Amino acid sequence: MAQVVGTISLSHSPLWNLAPDPATGEPGAEFVESVEHARGILDSLRPDAVVIFGPDHARSVFYDLLPPFTIGIERVEGVGDYCTPKGELPLATGLAKAIFEGVTKRGFDPAISLDMRIDHGLTQVYARLVPHLDIPIVPVIVNSGCPPLPSFERSYDFGNAVGEAIAESTGFERVVTIGSGGMSHWPASIDAYDETITPEWRDFLIHGRPRVDEVEAGRVARAQALADGNATGEVADGWDTALLRRLAADPATLRTLDGEDVVGLAGPGACELRTWAAASAAWGGELAWTAYESVPKWITGMGVVASLAPVKAAI
Repeated sequence: MAQVVGTISLSHSPLWNLAPDPATGEPGAEFVESVEHARGILDSLRPDAVVIFGPDHARSVFYDLLPPFTIGIERVEGVGDYCTPKGELPLATGLAKAIFEGVTKRGFDPAISLDMRIDHGLTQVYARLVPHLDIPIVPVIVNSGCPPLPSFERSYDFGNAVGEAIAESTGFERVVTIGSGGMSHWPASIDAYDETITPEWRDFLIHGRPRVDEVEAGRVARAQALADGNATGEVADGWDTALLRRLAADPATLRTLDGEDVVGLAGPGACELRTWAAASAAWGGELAWTAYESVPKWITGMGVVASLAPVKAAI
């Protein structure tokens, strides 16, 4: 029987990859060091597979068909946006099918994909924690940016069902769950009901599936211009750090978050913390270690939580 042996969740940002990692003392350096600690934690857990909960940024999920949860069960390919892995990635097919069957038995109705494309919302964190891309994954897209969104409560309960399904599965004895996204940030809208977006962008959010590769160069160029300039973004570091303290005391705090409150206090990008809710619930244990750095030049509050503490790190 399989077992969830630990969990790690961390923030991602397109701008993180578009420049060399910062040197000691520069903005972002403390977070990058924390991610290296998290990679060491993952190595120490010796996973046979990882289940990654992450959002999509209008590259795989569109308003032509918008499921709250989608599980890749046959083939997964990285889009390659923002210097993240491009091409086919190793997929734990048997585990993915077992998870789908297990959560369905528990009252959830996720979509499945037999040919899933995933963007930096999953691949950046995967590549940072598994740089050789050699641990099979189960990719789970949690709709975190295209309202209507699953509630934090529903996302947490879905993650709990995933954990129970893993425990019933065979073939991969040691599984680590990973959440990718958040913390506070105010990204460009992918909400088709947002009256401030252009008609062209709204049309893409609905009908853009065949045009993803066509428009990708422009999206990357705009992000690169931000990375090359003096980009800065709003970050609610007080909200972020307060939440991390609450998670260290009780990970189930993620189940109690109110979506409207999160958007109002930490921006629509913090809706991605639904992925942390699912990953933490699938683990089902304590979060022993947190780390945080506010990085306005990456337009995001960059946080980490893990079920183990790295050696010599303060909890």
